[in-house]
Amino acid sequence: VYRINWLKARARRDRWKEELSLVRHEMLWTYLWFEHHKNMWEKRALQSSEPGKEAYAKKQMGLWSDFAKKARLMFLGKQVDCA
Repeated sequence: VYRINWLKARARRDRWKEELSLVRHEMLWTYLWFEHHKNMWEKRALQSSEPGKEAYAKKQMGLWSDFAKKARLMFLGKQVDCA
């Protein structure tokens, strides 16, 4: 009986270790996804020849930059006001 409980506990621990690893990677991927979009909109802003399109691209760049900053701070465990 004790061996079965020990094996169950070890399996549960191993699943949590794997879950923790996956969550950490997902946190990094999320941050990198936001950075990718920020960079994409930055390129569009630089390539834009029309003022309206450039303004929209800069607005989007700021939005994705804020997402990246907030994600980084939240994932580091620092308090962020998401409003």
